[in-house]
Amino acid sequence: MHPSLTPPPNLDPSSVPTLRQPNLSASFQLTGAHSRDVPAGWAYPRHDHPYFEICLLESGQQETRLTGRTLHQEPNDLLLLCPFDAHASTASVDSKLYCIHFDIDELALRRLLCRGGSRIIGADTTVGERLRPILKQMRSIPTHEGLISRLELASGLFAVFAVLAGAYQIEYAALPELPQATLQTATRLAERIEREVDIGGAATIESMIRQLGYHPDYGNSLFRQVFGLSARQYESTLRLRRAKMLLLDDVLSIGEIATRLGYADGNRFSRQFKRWCGVSPGAFRVQPSPAAS
Repeated sequence: MHPSLTPPPNLDPSSVPTLRQPNLSASFQLTGAHSRDVPAGWAYPRHDHPYFEICLLESGQQETRLTGRTLHQEPNDLLLLCPFDAHASTASVDSKLYCIHFDIDELALRRLLCRGGSRIIGADTTVGERLRPILKQMRSIPTHEGLISRLELASGLFAVFAVLAGAYQIEYAALPELPQATLQTATRLAERIEREVDIGGAATIESMIRQLGYHPDYGNSLFRQVFGLSARQYESTLRLRRAKMLLLDDVLSIGEIATRLGYADGNRFSRQFKRWCGVSPGAFRVQPSPAAS
């Protein structure tokens, strides 16, 4: 044995660690966080985006229309929206909002949040009472401190994840686990989609599912059970994430980035990017970097 690896001769058993915590390997992205004071009669048109959104109503009232239902917020209520859930918002009185948009690739957490769906988290609920001070603390973080501000925002976001995961695990504890075959098939499809996005390939979701031996409708059903969104929506999320990474490289033109992502031309990519983010690829390049890890 190498001398440096030789254990001490009189090792006290009580000094051996008894607490072993799991490794953590996950990535997330805080794609936007903003406060907004809106006047009575304010309205935001129907839209969707590939991110989760949490909106804290600090004062006033807000009404959010989803497909087939409407969610009403009173002061200190929180609104949680899932990716690609089309919605439109209105305020009947002067209102103050604080919203964060985020994305996560931690599969178990995504499944929990998507299983719960878009919802109101009431001000008087235990979850609401725990989340509200975290979000208010995030809102108070000065944005001019660069790296420190981003790390503090990241810390707040992880605290939000912990509260939601704890509540949702209790809520869905009685539900059966997904079959191993479903998890494996969805994971294999996700890997194929990720590889296709990385190389800017043109293979369709339907062809990838058929390569796995399933009908596209059935394969999509399995995928949604695991990831909480369709395979096509997952592909869009990955393309947007890769587009943002490529836009950080000022050497690449918009047309070159479009080609790397598999688009026929730069204009089509620009239109899709603006639909996703609300700004053009060129405008995104000059924005401050969002918190990410």
